[in-house]
This record gives sequence, C-alpha cells and structure tokens, in this order.
Amino acid sequence: MINRWKIFSYPMSSEQKVLEHVKSKLLEVEQDSIVVLPEYLAYTEENSRQALTALIDICQSKNISVITTLNLVPPTLPHAIKDVNYNVLTIVTKEGKVHTPQAKITPQSFERVQYQPRFPKMNVGDYNYLNKVTVEIDGAEFSVFFVICSDVYCLMAGVEKKEELKADYCIVPGNFGNGAEKAVRRTLERFREAGLFQTTIFSNPYQNIKDASQTPLVKEATEMIELDPTRSIKELTDWDRIQLVKENVAVYPDEQVPSFVHMTNLTAMDEGRMTVGMSRFPVVVQLGSYAEVIRL
Repeated sequence: MINRWKIFSYPMSSEQKVLEHVKSKLLEVEQDSIVVLPEYLAYTEENSRQALTALIDICQSKNISVITTLNLVPPTLPHAIKDVNYNVLTIVTKEGKVHTPQAKITPQSFERVQYQPRFPKMNVGDYNYLNKVTVEIDGAEFSVFFVICSDVYCLMAGVEKKEELKADYCIVPGNFGNGAEKAVRRTLERFREAGLFQTTIFSNPYQNIKDASQTPLVKEATEMIELDPTRSIKELTDWDRIQLVKENVAVYPDEQVPSFVHMTNLTAMDEGRMTVGMSRFPVVVQLGSYAEVIRL
C-alpha cells in the first residue's frame, strides 16, 4: 500500500507555471497513485477553479487521486458558511469526484486580508473545525486528520484533549517559510512518539535560487514516516504541548505581516518556527468529522 503514495513538491512560481509543472509530474505517475501536493496548488479564486478543472481531468485520465489545497467556495465542507471561500483541503479521486473535508483554521494575515493591491488577493475565511476523515485504500479504512500548513499549531494548543487527535494518518500539505519545515518535523515526530499518529505525511514547496549565496524563502520537504513499532510510547503531556508552542511557533500582529515574504522573516528564527497571526492564535478548535468515506 505504501508504494501507492507519492509525496510531491514543486518550485515556487506563478500559479500558471506551478500548475503546468504539477500537471507534467502527474502525467508521469502510475495509475492508482495517491499524490500529496503542498498547500495552495493555486491561491487565487480564479486560478483555483482552473486548477480544479485540470485536476479532475488528469485524475480521471490517469486513474489517480490528488490531495492539495485551493482557494474555493467548498462544495462539501462541514460547517462551511454559505458563499464563503476558504483555503480548503481539496481531494480529487480517480473517478474525478471532489471532496473538501477540511479548511485552514489558521490562515496567515495575508491570506485573510489583501493589505495592498500589489499582493495577491486571497481573502479566505476562518474555519474552526478539525475534521476526522475516513479514507478507504485497497479495501481497508483508515482515519486521517488533514492539517493544513500552520494548523500544525492546533495540534499543540487548539484541541483540548490530545487523545481525540489519535488517527492512523496525519497529512500536512504545507507552504512553510524557510526554517519552519524543521519545526513541523519536530512536532510531527513528537506526536508519532506518543502513538497519536501511526503515519505522518508532509509536503512543502521550494524556491530555486540562482545565486548560491542567497537563502531560499522556502525549502523542500517531502516525507512519509511511520511510527517505529519497536520504540516504546513516549507520553505527550499538556506541559509538553505548551513547550512545543514555545519552541516552534512565532506569533505576530497581523498587520505587520502583509505578505508571504514578510512572513519568511520570522520562520528562520531560532531553530525554525511556524507562524500564527494574533487574530487566530486564541482559536478554540472544535473536533468534527466528514461523513463520507473517501475512496482513494
């Protein structure tokens, strides 16, 4: 079953160039593959609709499933507000069926508000639910939490009872700034050690740098790691979760981070930190579920 999973990255570029790059990679994968892409294959509404149409066509023709996020008014998101667009987890199955079981809980400041015309217009809504999803793979059912980028923070602080986070998979489509990918890996490892997640999957894009002396805004991360059955379970206490926040999260006043580039000024702090705007830092996450079984 594991070889059905394909964890892909892509180089940061314009939305159209990213889509063309991803389409070319998807055309090369074997049928029945389950492809996990980073967050925001497209981040504006118009290009997200175009990307979704392209994904449906490719998934049907190649007989594959694809997981990413798009800026859409979601058709199947539980508890969605009517006509509100979200940074929504988008799964297209090999039959071309579209599922939107989760949306981003902690959108960054520049996702929520377009501060200046020169920055992309996203204006996505806030979401307050973390939904457990059931997927079917090769006739077997598995529980999954899809945790969109900085929503990794919600694992540390947004959900009161950590036992309710237990799942077979935790899948993180990310678009983390340089350094933050290390904070994600530390956090996911700690949750695996505690036996809360059996398998974690993480995908992040990357930036091509022509000048080797420069630091990329984003570093590639593509990984799928299973819990080591030979290791003893290491309890994750409430204090441990607080420490994860202290060591791995940077909180900022929203208006001081009007773009992705501004955000990356924070992610390289210390040993790497993911960012959360003050407007979403106090969020209380409600656990929910997605009613339909998604057949990948």
